[in-house]
Order: sequence, then structure tokens, then C-alpha cells
Amino acid sequence: MSRPAFNNPVDPVEYTALSPHEQERTIHIQQSVLEDVALGKNPIKVIEDICKLAESAVPASVASCMLLNEQDGLLYVMAAPSVTPEAIARLNGMKPGPGAGSCGNAVYRQEPMFVENTLTDARWCDLRQLALDFNICACWSMPIRTSGGRVIGSFALSSFEHRHPGMFHRKLLEIGSHLIGIVLARQESEARIAFLASHDALTNLPNRALTRDRLEQAIARAQRDSASGALMFLDIDNFKLVNDTLGHATGDALLSMVAARLAQCFRETDSIGRQGGDEFLVVLGETAGTDAIGAVADKITQAMQAPFEVDGHTLSVSLSLGIAAFPADGTDPDELIRKADAAMYHAKDAGRNTHRFFNERMNLDSAEHLQLRTDMRRAIEQNEFVLHYQPQVDLASGAIVGVEALIRWHHPELGMTPPGRFIPIAEACGNIVPIGEWVLREACRQAAAWQAEGLPPMVIAVNLSAVQFRRGNLEETIGRSLHDSGLAPHWLELELTESILLQDTAHMLQLFQRLKVLGVKLSIDDFGTGYSSLSYLRDLAVDKLKIDQSFIRDMARNTGSASIVRAVAQMARSLHLRTIAEGVEDPSVIKLLREYGCDEAQGYHFAHPMPAEACAEFIRRSAGMQEPR
Repeated sequence: MSRPAFNNPVDPVEYTALSPHEQERTIHIQQSVLEDVALGKNPIKVIEDICKLAESAVPASVASCMLLNEQDGLLYVMAAPSVTPEAIARLNGMKPGPGAGSCGNAVYRQEPMFVENTLTDARWCDLRQLALDFNICACWSMPIRTSGGRVIGSFALSSFEHRHPGMFHRKLLEIGSHLIGIVLARQESEARIAFLASHDALTNLPNRALTRDRLEQAIARAQRDSASGALMFLDIDNFKLVNDTLGHATGDALLSMVAARLAQCFRETDSIGRQGGDEFLVVLGETAGTDAIGAVADKITQAMQAPFEVDGHTLSVSLSLGIAAFPADGTDPDELIRKADAAMYHAKDAGRNTHRFFNERMNLDSAEHLQLRTDMRRAIEQNEFVLHYQPQVDLASGAIVGVEALIRWHHPELGMTPPGRFIPIAEACGNIVPIGEWVLREACRQAAAWQAEGLPPMVIAVNLSAVQFRRGNLEETIGRSLHDSGLAPHWLELELTESILLQDTAHMLQLFQRLKVLGVKLSIDDFGTGYSSLSYLRDLAVDKLKIDQSFIRDMARNTGSASIVRAVAQMARSLHLRTIAEGVEDPSVIKLLREYGCDEAQGYHFAHPMPAEACAEFIRRSAGMQEPR
């Protein structure tokens, strides 16, 4: 005797005595009620209610919902309130196919399946024993679809009697599968919202809040177990250059690729999240000291060695890493993040593509960073900035043909502060724009004053920041500085970094053409360290290339550096450009520079940067001039 597979369903409601008009009306009422239920209850409870309502409408039947598992491609019961656990166990893990019953066929063929005799229908050949064991005589199934039309499961009514579905039954199945699709879409939407609330939408990594929470948990475990852990602060080196030159879409794609590669570097007990921008946080669980942490940092650095292929571009990426250990460096999450951040900046100062552990000296540096940022605006108003000038020498004649204006900050507490300590801060907070405007005005004023004193006219070179191009009204500032000082434009030389030239190329080309119309000179600073291109040298009518000091200082000992200097000098000459070597300290380098055809040089071998009055005296002595009376 076959065993009934089903518990007693909800009390049935007989529909066969109803007229077609009443049946249609009843279906609409059910649909309205079920949609209200779908919007207000737990998804599984809602789907169980849908099954019970369907059972109540069709005598001697049970309803079930089976969903497709995307990982293994098999069907599993999600809701079947009147089906016994034994029957559910037999149904779970069913593979959709031609003989897999009404549910398996509805998913396999992606269309409704109405079987009125499970013992003779070929579509039930693989499940015939199940039908015999649990008295399933007929089964009607409707595919459950997403809003996009993808089949994700089936909704079925199984009957203890051999019967063919009427219009009412078909409509009931349509309503049930449709409502289940709505419920599942809502569940997926809520899960997605919950995920986005704690994860970064671009990389799918935990966001700042979730990473901080995991850091808190790791600190608590370390304290409980008398263990230790570490926090890493990672920043992509020169990432801003990618955004500025190739666009934010390429930058976002690169961020996603970097995140995916980073995620492969850690254990399951570790956690990586995106702090924001191009910054990432890594929480290392239990660690075995600084050597083990350093090994992880080296593994990350190695993982970045292979270039990334992004939108047709081959991009090399390196990271700077700062590390703070807990509990050694503290147990407060915000304090650890701040300390790891400080260590990361020291890694950048050390040349990038490396890591640094936090130490207390960094606390002092961070405090100084904050103080300099706070004091910067006041410094402009209080005239605390001064310019020093470094002479530039013609290698053929030995005459001084120009000076470079270099800013210094006479800080009331820190004393004379070199630009390397405050210019990066000024660029980060935007204060470089008013500072740059002051430099232009003061350099033009001083050059005009020297000419008025009778010094030989010479070019004065001024460095420009990329931020000035993006935020400042540069063309107007230059024109006003020249007008107010009375300096002829051809005595002003603007030093540009190569990265500036690759930002919004069409706009930059127009701007540089307008600057050339003004009559100023243009030179490329640190040439050879960026994305050198012959096209921009031609299109932008550059006047001079400044060969980076990293090549100059090493050229007497390094044949590779010497070859680069020679190649740059020869290329410049073929393009009718002048070249200047910066950072000349070794007398033996001068001979090589002359042999290679380099035009000018500056560096400590000739003179250190000096205040305006001392520089004027140096120029007079070099020119054999007498002191003015």
C-alpha cells in the first residue's frame, strides 16, 4: 500500500461549482491578497502562504516551490508546507531534464508542464518510483522567472487524483509563480541593499565601516587570546596620474583589477576593504611578529609586478604600505588607522613601492603635517614665504643665463622650511593655487628689479603645479604678474611636469598656445621620468628640456644613465630645443654634459639656492661687475 507523502493541507475550498465569472473574480481577489502578503512578510513565510492558498483552492492537492541552485544546477525545495520531510529529502538535489517530472521539465524546457498521469507520462520516467511511493497521480508545474525572464525554479501543484488542469488551475499556477518571482526579487533586492550598505560598489570589497568593524573584532580576539595582529594601509602610487591622463573609467577598471589581485594575497582569517579612492585597508588576524608581517607586505609588492591590461593600455602599478601592529601600537581602531596611514606616507617618502612600520617619530611628523596645513593660509597673509634663486649656467661660455625661483617658508616656529616638507601638503589641500600665484608675482617682480639695478637680463624659471592648471586661473595670473612687474614675457620660463601635459590634451594644447602667444618660454621639468612623448614636444612648442637629476648624479658611474642623458640631448638638438641638466654636483659630469651637447646646467657645483640679495651679488661677481653705489 502506498504511503501518503503529505500532511493534511489547509481545509480545501471547492471551486468546481463556481461559474467562470466567479472563478475569475476569485483569482483576482487572491492575487490582490497575495501581493499584499508578498510585500510585508518574511520571504519563505510568504511563499509558504502562497502554497497554502493554492492548496485551499484545489481539493486533494499539495503545492511546492523548488529553486535552482546556480552553483550545482540542481533543484531544491524552498517551500512545501504540506509535504513530509521524507518526500522533501527525495526531491532535493533533482537535476532538471526530460524525465525529471513536471518541476524538472518546467525548468529544463522553460515552459509550463501539465502531467495528468505520472505513471504513464514519459516526463516522469526518472521519478516514477517517487510517484508510486508517495501517491502522486498528477502534477502541474509552472516555471518561476526573474523580472528579466530567466527561469530560476518552479511552482507546482501535485494531486492525489489523475486529472487535467482547467483554465482556473492554469491561472492559479500563473498567479502563484508570478507572486513567488516578486517575493524572490524583493529578497534579492533587500540582500543587495544590505550588501551595498557594507561593501564598496566598485570593487565589492568591504567598505570603510565594515572593515573598521572587522578591525574591532580582530583587536578583541587578540586581547582575549593574548595574541597580536596588524593593520595595513595601502595606497596605489601615482594613481591620480592614471585618472588625469586616461580618464576615470580606466581608473575605476584598474582599481577593480588591483582589488581582485590583492584579495588573492591573504588568508581567510584576514580581511581587505576599500578605505576610499585608491586606498585599501587590510586587517591581518593572528600574526607571528614583524618578520611575518613584512613577508605579507613583500608578497603584496610582488603581486603587483605583473602589469595590468586596461582598456587597451598596459599599466604598471606599485603600492606604498603602512603598517601598525596591535596591541603594540594601540587598540583603538581609529588610532591604528591613523598610525598606519602615517607609516604609508613614510613609505611614499622612501621612494614608493615599499612598506614601513609605524614608529613614534611618525606621530611627530603627522602633528607637523597638521600644523603646516593649518598655518599655510596665515603664511600667505603674513608674508612668511620667500624665494631663493639658483643660477643656471651656459656650459659653452660659463655665463649665468638664468635662475630658478625656489620657494622657502620662514615658519615662525619651525624655522626655514624647504618645499619638500610643505608643497605636497599645499597640493593636497588646494593652497598651492594662492601660493603659486604669489611665486609668479614675486619672481617676475624680482627679475624686473634686477634688470632695473643693471644686472644682465636673464630668464627666471618658475615651477608650476598640476593643481594650478586644474583650479587656478593660470593664464590671467601670468598675464597680471608680467603686467604689474613690467617684465618682458620672454624673460619668464614656466617649468611644467610631463604629467601636466597629458591632462585633457586638447584643453592643454589650447592653453599652452595662448601662453606662447603671451611670449613666455616653456620647459619640461624632470624630463625622462614620466610618459615622454615626442608629439607633445612638437605640438606644444616647448623651448627647453630639463634632464632629471636622478640621471645626472649617476651618469659618471652608470652607463645606462649616461646613455639616457646623451639620447635626450641629441633628441632635443634635433628638435631645436635647449637642454639643461639639474643636480650637477660632480665636476667630472660637466665634461660629459658638454660632450653630449647639453646646453645648460645648474646644481651645487655652481651654486646653492640663495636669497635674492646674495644671488644678485653672485651674478655680479660672475659677470665681473662692480657693486652698485
